[in-house]
Amino acid sequence: MFSFSTYLNKLTSFFMNRSLNVNKTMFKKLGNSSFKYFATNASKTEAQGVEVRIPVPWGHLAGKWWGPKDRTPILTLHGWQDNCGSFNALIELLPKHLSFLAIDFPGHGFSSKLPPGFFYHHLNAVILVRRLQSFFNLDKISLMGHSLGAITSYTYGGLYPQSINFAICIDGLQCPINQKKLGRVIESLDGFFKYDAQVNKIFSNKVEPPAYSIDTMVEMMHKGTRGSIDKDKCKYIITRNVKESNSKPGLFYFDRDPRVKSGPFMNWPMDEMLEHAQRINFPILSTMAESSHVMRNHGVFDIVKDHILKVNSLAEFHDMKGTHHGHLNNPENYAPIIWKFIEKYDKAEKKIDLKYFEQIKYEE
Repeated sequence: MFSFSTYLNKLTSFFMNRSLNVNKTMFKKLGNSSFKYFATNASKTEAQGVEVRIPVPWGHLAGKWWGPKDRTPILTLHGWQDNCGSFNALIELLPKHLSFLAIDFPGHGFSSKLPPGFFYHHLNAVILVRRLQSFFNLDKISLMGHSLGAITSYTYGGLYPQSINFAICIDGLQCPINQKKLGRVIESLDGFFKYDAQVNKIFSNKVEPPAYSIDTMVEMMHKGTRGSIDKDKCKYIITRNVKESNSKPGLFYFDRDPRVKSGPFMNWPMDEMLEHAQRINFPILSTMAESSHVMRNHGVFDIVKDHILKVNSLAEFHDMKGTHHGHLNNPENYAPIIWKFIEKYDKAEKKIDLKYFEQIKYEE
């Protein structure tokens, strides 16, 4: 049986031996005794976040709750193939009186995977936001997202603008347009069936994914993001993204659902994008990194940006130095801008009933 604390201890040793300035609290052993400490001393651990689970029909959503437990949180959504750990460094620099609920999307991090045969569609994430708003019985929500999480926040806001307090979109906004169009959809379908076959084998315990050393995983993640994630920041993603191999002790495998690697089906026409932008009437903050390899495709972002600025005086756009994962690599550059924006527009007053939460208990 997988032991969360065992692999975290091994990851701790790896990162500490390489002097990567690991946040020691993040890698603290979380056995039953530690769980009791976290549960009874929440005020002492709020700065590091508390692990939570939220029930959903296919299992659970995992995530981290930062800040006061009785305050409406800013729902925080990560990027494609990342997990909520990508926000650790940024949230640690934001005001401690604020609450953040950073979730792992289905198939990512510690969240349950979808059953075999199901596709991870972009609109699944939008539906998930609606589900969470209903779960907490909130009239309005505040959103912060990166990449896919930013696209999800923007898409949801355009569909339900009356439900949004504000949205913070980091290196993501409108759905990307792919010039291949139908050809890209075909590639996505073919990729899905390939990855779904892998999932069927994994679910039936017939095969284990390839296992690697942590050194190799760091290199793979750094190169796989085209250098977007600095090597010393890969730890924030890896800690929620791997399991120790049963067949090759001491090695680890990526535990995210391989189906998430299937390409997108979304390819909105420009007229619908502009109609969507017309509905963005709430405060929105967008940051875009100068070296981002994701969103500045075919000038679409700039067109949408100009349209939003014409119709929404509450919109802010900031150009940032760095890569697509700038909020993870250099959170000190993002925190002041985000802090000022939240301070201006945060109106969270409703209290949250914590009876809905089941905090995760990790095994020894």
